[in-house]
Amino acid sequence: MMNTIIDPYFLGDMFLQLIRYIPVTLGLAATSMLLASILGIMVMVIRIKRIPVLSRLADLYVLLGRALPTMIVLYIVFFGLPVALMLLSETTGRKIEFHQIPAMTFAVIGLTISTGAYLSEIFRAAVQSVDKGQMEAALSVGMTWWQGFCRILLRQAAVFALPLMANQFLNLLKNTSIAFMITVMELFGAATVLSASTNRYLEIYIVVSLIYWGMSIIFEKIFLVVEDKVAFFKRGIQP
Repeated sequence: MMNTIIDPYFLGDMFLQLIRYIPVTLGLAATSMLLASILGIMVMVIRIKRIPVLSRLADLYVLLGRALPTMIVLYIVFFGLPVALMLLSETTGRKIEFHQIPAMTFAVIGLTISTGAYLSEIFRAAVQSVDKGQMEAALSVGMTWWQGFCRILLRQAAVFALPLMANQFLNLLKNTSIAFMITVMELFGAATVLSASTNRYLEIYIVVSLIYWGMSIIFEKIFLVVEDKVAFFKRGIQP
């Protein structure tokens, strides 16, 4: 009876078909994570330095970025950015081919905006967890604030931030599945199309679940190794 419900040969065939979409999912997650990290650091610095006007905008961005579901952010970018580009084109008189922008670009922008808000809070908490005396010592030996931040604070804050960054990346890896809603054919999107065409929903979603699970385990191990390498100074040894 079980063999008629779950066919192992069909599972193997679907696995071979679905793994072809892993690079799309990983590329989407990795690119969004990189850009979100850059955005998160910029927002974090603006908020810590309390730069006039910009700090208020940064606070608003973090509030909205954490309050809005990622799906809504993605839809706002997908439908709103072309409108903004169209208005810009009409205002400046320059033709902007926004129709040729690939859906992957909108997906990356949407995921970056959503993830960046969370990462900025992670980075801010990590930096504030470092003893203030560290920056005072850096300034006392002639370093600028930026030199002390990059050479002293950022390295130590990374130890506190990495575990939370790992969780955020795993969440982002799963959130890439919503990119299918704006026509990006990633892992989940491919599984949905295959399920509809074969009417074998259970088996295909079992396969895609195992793939996501496997990727999560691999990246969790990678982050643990990186965290151990970055935290060398806590063990009193050299890297």
